[in-house]
Amino acid sequence: MTTLPTSYMRTILGPRDPALEAVLRESLLERHMPTIQIDDNAGRVLQLLTTLRRPRRALEIGTLFGYSTVHIARGLPEDGRLTTLEIDPEAAALARRNLRAVGVEDRVDVVVGDALEHLATVPEASLGLVFIDGDKKSYPAYLKAVYPLLEPGGLVIADDAFAEGDFSAESEASADPEREARAIHTYNRAVCRSPRLFSAFIGTENGLLVSYKG
Repeated sequence: MTTLPTSYMRTILGPRDPALEAVLRESLLERHMPTIQIDDNAGRVLQLLTTLRRPRRALEIGTLFGYSTVHIARGLPEDGRLTTLEIDPEAAALARRNLRAVGVEDRVDVVVGDALEHLATVPEASLGLVFIDGDKKSYPAYLKAVYPLLEPGGLVIADDAFAEGDFSAESEASADPEREARAIHTYNRAVCRSPRLFSAFIGTENGLLVSYKG
């Protein structure tokens, strides 16, 4: 599978804006967070899709230190709001700090806890956009939980859709790369073969799979 070289995309897209550069420096160099955030092009794609879709309610599974969260928040309409779910309290606290530094904290709720438990409390057909970038083994379960929560015309976007990465830093110590890859493939097949979703891959560094609910 061939994608554009990261160096080429960085040259064409130009440098990161100072706010994003500061988020990465603070989170990766000073706080030593794992380097598993989305790549810059994927962030731009997320912001673009959010801008085009204009969801009043969006949800993210897997906040980490908030890099993808910033991009989604920047694409929201004036009355839009994003809920982002993170299992690690320390990562969530850093994400809140980063969101405040970038100036989007007023449109984001950072929720600490189990994603599936939170999803069970969300009203059906209330979300215009969902971004999935949490525990890879749970991708099929996330899809099952998220589908009824999407409004007609809503988007569900999954990161790491190429299932070729090392996900050990994103999971517990007993991470099983083969199991995680199988789970992602199960998710991919489910959304691509569903008659109720229209899906396409986007060639970011690790692959985004975007699905539209008709």
